[in-house]
Amino acid sequence: MMSRADGTPDIPAAPAGEPTGRPAGAPPALILDAPISAVVVYPTAARVTRRGRFDVATLGSQSGRVEVTLGGLPLELDEDSVRVSGTGSARVIGVRVVSQARATPDAGALADLRARQAELRARLAEIGDEDETERARRSFLDVAARVGAGALARGWAHEGTDRQGSGGGSDGPGDAAARLITVGDALAAQMSAVHARRRALAELRQETERELAVLGRVIEARQARPEPDTRAIIVDLEPSTATGDPSDSPADDPSESPERPAGGPAAAGTVSPVDLEVSYLVRSASWRSGYDARLDGERVTLTWFAMISQRTGEDWPVTDLLLSTARPSSGVDLPELSPRYVDIARPRVLARGRSKARASAEGLAGGGGETTFMPAAMAAPAPAAPPMVAAEATLESAGPASTYRPPRPVAVPADGDPHRTTVAVIELDAVLDHVTVPRLAAEALLRAAVVNTSPHTLPAGKASIFHGPEFVGTTRLRLVPPGGELELRLGVDDRVRVERELVSRVTGRRVVGNTRRTDVVHRTTVTNHAPLRARVTVRDQVPVSRHENIQVKEVEATPAAAEHTDLGLLTWELELEPGSNREITLSYRLEHPRGVEITGWGD
Repeated sequence: MMSRADGTPDIPAAPAGEPTGRPAGAPPALILDAPISAVVVYPTAARVTRRGRFDVATLGSQSGRVEVTLGGLPLELDEDSVRVSGTGSARVIGVRVVSQARATPDAGALADLRARQAELRARLAEIGDEDETERARRSFLDVAARVGAGALARGWAHEGTDRQGSGGGSDGPGDAAARLITVGDALAAQMSAVHARRRALAELRQETERELAVLGRVIEARQARPEPDTRAIIVDLEPSTATGDPSDSPADDPSESPERPAGGPAAAGTVSPVDLEVSYLVRSASWRSGYDARLDGERVTLTWFAMISQRTGEDWPVTDLLLSTARPSSGVDLPELSPRYVDIARPRVLARGRSKARASAEGLAGGGGETTFMPAAMAAPAPAAPPMVAAEATLESAGPASTYRPPRPVAVPADGDPHRTTVAVIELDAVLDHVTVPRLAAEALLRAAVVNTSPHTLPAGKASIFHGPEFVGTTRLRLVPPGGELELRLGVDDRVRVERELVSRVTGRRVVGNTRRTDVVHRTTVTNHAPLRARVTVRDQVPVSRHENIQVKEVEATPAAAEHTDLGLLTWELELEPGSNREITLSYRLEHPRGVEITGWGD
């Protein structure tokens, strides 16, 4: 699909802003309709491919040049990434990327709206003035009604007296009352007219305010959503007649390699339609990985899904969409090492109020990623019907970067919202054990060690953990290559009970020189109430001195710790049969100067 353009190629996609004529001798210009035909989404960008067809013969010129414009493209388009190829009776002799300043065809309409807004505001002011006048008229009538009757009665009395003195007749009481009623009716009529005019003014005010509010919203909407500037790709083509001679075959700029049509070279002397393919890279697009990890027995089902989002300014229809783990970069230079300067460490002031619960969570995490835990029912789930099979993406290519084709076409509008599609469902064997840090939290955490035996390199991402049907919590997985190991935290297992108690803490009365001794003994008991054997890793610690006059001596552990570091960390590996328990006794002696307060060693 195509249409002729009267405008210059520098501003090809805004018909309202195109000049009415082209310079004499300028090549024919086409505005090509090339919809999106394929998208490759990378973790931090996307490559968009568009395809369009036109017939060179319709231009009336098969020698010279033709300018084909593909406009309305994202403003953030990477100029260096533009690639043009195609097939047909033409050769690419140049490619340009230009900016398109959006015309404002509704500027006149917006001015009219603002003029109407000013008229309505002036009309509201007039209505207010008229209503104020009617209110003053009503106040005058109220005063006239209150004092007018008495004034009229007194005036008529004086008038009657004057008539009697002059020998004339006087009005009787009936005549005076009739005249008063006539005046009252006149006042009532005036008041009724005032009320009617004020009601009409109130209705007019309401209608004007309603129209003014609607008009304000329309103006605000037009100002809040201005049409963004765009880019255009202009391809300079040279029509050619296909003869079978390699020199007349379709070609493009030196960086391109278009393919021939499936039917081979066109017959000599014929002109075939041109199929043009244009691709470009945009940065406001990405996909990230997410996981559902479900443990059943000693088997982990890892569902890997992709969340695709983009804010490029153009919606991606249902088309050929691929996911790639490659990371396009603006450069391939090796990073340069900077000097490492050694200096005296400055003391760091730690924030107060650090909760014990937070410390417990960090201790259990063992320095890994943060994990949110929730209690889970540890009983084996009842047998159920086989689960439905999830559709998986197809691995198109593998290597340093892998490419996946989703199981179904995905439309991705430019709204920035994530759109989910499944990449792979992986079945993995798990080795279960428990870990506990009773000094911080007297509870055992169930965990599963899993080796990635799949051919996939699993990117980093958030994982939701399930133990059977129960949601346990969330964690964040690091990148796991094939053969790599990952650890899943499965929450607290209440069937493994942990108790830690202070058996004794005795400060000797006798003092050797200026040194006082304090002996401390702790006992930890681990009990397995589960019906299966439990492997439990117990971690504890003894104080480490940071002062030359404070010493930690005679550290004894029963049973002996499997590991004891210079930082006072001790680790035991226990095997507990169902219903059995093990005790760990840890003791040490602290020698410190008499009369000196020491910190960092009490529980």
